[in-house]
Amino acid sequence: MRTSRRSFLKTLGVGVGALTLGHVLGWGQQSPVKIGLIGPIDLLDVGRAMVRGAQLALEEINKLVDEKKLPPPKLTMEVRDDQVLRGDIARAAFEDLVQKGAQAIIGGFLDEAVMGMIPSMARLRKPFLNTGSSGKQFSELVKSDYATYKYYFRLMLNSEVLAQDAIGMVKGLMKEELGVQKVALVMEDSNFGRDFLKILQAKLPSEAGVEVAKAINFPINNPDFNAILQQIGDSDADAIIPGFAFNPGVPFVGQTYELRVDAPVIGIITEGQAFEYWKSTGGRVMGHAYADAATGETPLTPKTLPFYQAYVERYGDSPPSRPLYTAFTTYDGMFILKEAIDRAKGTDPDKLVEELEKTDYVGTVGRVQFRGKDDIYPHDPKYGPEYVVAKWVLWTTLAKDPLKANPQKDPLRVVIWPKQYRLRPDEEGKPISIDECISKAAAEYRAAAEEWKKKGKPKGGRFDAWQAFARSVAKCFMGQ
Repeated sequence: MRTSRRSFLKTLGVGVGALTLGHVLGWGQQSPVKIGLIGPIDLLDVGRAMVRGAQLALEEINKLVDEKKLPPPKLTMEVRDDQVLRGDIARAAFEDLVQKGAQAIIGGFLDEAVMGMIPSMARLRKPFLNTGSSGKQFSELVKSDYATYKYYFRLMLNSEVLAQDAIGMVKGLMKEELGVQKVALVMEDSNFGRDFLKILQAKLPSEAGVEVAKAINFPINNPDFNAILQQIGDSDADAIIPGFAFNPGVPFVGQTYELRVDAPVIGIITEGQAFEYWKSTGGRVMGHAYADAATGETPLTPKTLPFYQAYVERYGDSPPSRPLYTAFTTYDGMFILKEAIDRAKGTDPDKLVEELEKTDYVGTVGRVQFRGKDDIYPHDPKYGPEYVVAKWVLWTTLAKDPLKANPQKDPLRVVIWPKQYRLRPDEEGKPISIDECISKAAAEYRAAAEEWKKKGKPKGGRFDAWQAFARSVAKCFMGQ
């Protein structure tokens, strides 16, 4: 159901005026700087999470200015919806926000909408921090014409790097630990899905040593996956790698569970990052693992858990009640913008670009530095263990029957890859490695899958083995 912008802002707990005008009295002589935010706010949880992450950052920054722990100026924010796929709406929103005084823009989700903003960004010379979309074409524009497109920066991994990360995950986790030899690729027919499928199909055999048994691009609004899952079963794939950015994936998740598909699901379903996804799928997401930027359960940096806790305390009663990746990246993006404004001593766009290029910020998702203008992907975040990587997060629970689990209390989301992020917090919130425990569970699954094959692959046998693995990971995380 669509909600009006005013009613959504009311749900956020702030009035329209608080986001658009701010409270200037008592801020000193230096006027606040307005930041514009554009995203799929009315229709998708990733958009709502984006606004909430930005709002928390805004309040923290302004409080630090009040306490003289940060220099002025304070920040204000104005929000616009892009209607998900509408590049024309996104372009108009960008231009309207700049006309109303925004000195930088943050947000963006689907490539189709972000592409609509890029010409306006270049013409109006306003920095744009992309915190949601993955198309590599945007950083390639910076590479091809730096003077025109240098105002573009991104805080998440682009599709090429994300696919390369996925290839590393397939090789390290799926093949070497779980014994996967063949995979099926199931991608939506969007810019993201087509790019992701193309890269994985080309590189998985040579770089991960895994055969692509089936590759499917499905219509973006596909409501029924039974025929697709039948094709996957016929292909004899050991696992399924999905790529869903716009499609919520609920029917897909439900049908993999109800059909007891003998292939673990490890990939990308953006809506599957939401805490409410357990309830949306009736617990059938048990055992699925999806890429994410961070989780509230895993202390990636000293800032991860405090942000997560602040988010839940403020927004825990309305969906998305837990931060999605866009909340983490947009929260970090607001602090990065503030630091650049302070170093630039103003909002001159070219000086802001110079200072954004110097960013070295430890945020909620890792250490953020932007790639240089001579890099293959200029102004994207540096990728690697010391910087930003994807975290592959397993849905699980200790409840005996996931379909009867309490959706508010029982679900857990545990990082199972990379190994260094196989962590649980101790009583003080400090990280404790559970790598040895998860590795043991993976070895047990691999042995069970081999036994299943020897028995002639009885229907649902490997499905049960994977459910047992997921439950073992939950015990690892809870220290049992």
